[in-house]
Amino acid sequence: MNLQWLKSSPNLTKGIGVINELEDARFEHFLRRIVSKLKTQSSEIFTEEEMQKLEKIFKITHDDLLLSVKTIIYIFKRLHKFIFMPLDLKNDLKEIGFNNEKADFIVKVWSSDTRLTLNELSGDSINDSSDSLHFSWKLNAELSSDTCKKSKVPKAYLTLAGDKETSVIELTHSELYSMFIQFESIQNELDNLI
Repeated sequence: MNLQWLKSSPNLTKGIGVINELEDARFEHFLRRIVSKLKTQSSEIFTEEEMQKLEKIFKITHDDLLLSVKTIIYIFKRLHKFIFMPLDLKNDLKEIGFNNEKADFIVKVWSSDTRLTLNELSGDSINDSSDSLHFSWKLNAELSSDTCKKSKVPKAYLTLAGDKETSVIELTHSELYSMFIQFESIQNELDNLI
């Protein structure tokens, strides 16, 4: 096994072996629970009572159940740091030792979790960039300062006001010109994409 996103260890190999032995019919629910608790960053994924029930359901020891939970957490934390195509991910999971069914379950849960995350992110950006964003500007001239008497420094004040917050940016002529050049290059890049 030579995967860039995951380093092999004896515990990982043993954890994968334990996971492969878990009953398929109940594994997806077990997996979804772990991933949902991982998203909320809850310190306790299962209560002690739930752990005892899972031991009976899956017919495994407490240590093996704990190892399977830790293995899933480790794999999903690693999955969040890389970009995958589902088929490539499934092949990688099979390469590290998961059987076909467990690899399918993991890819299915990972896909739906990733889709939800991306939808949340895109929903936030759509809401944040709604038509309620207002832009205004004004010009002032700074005639003197503590360091320089009788100087004339033109300044532009840009105000960006949204529903929740307002930002004011103070720019000198050179800073404003630099920003304009950057906006122009962004516009060119967007035009090239179309």
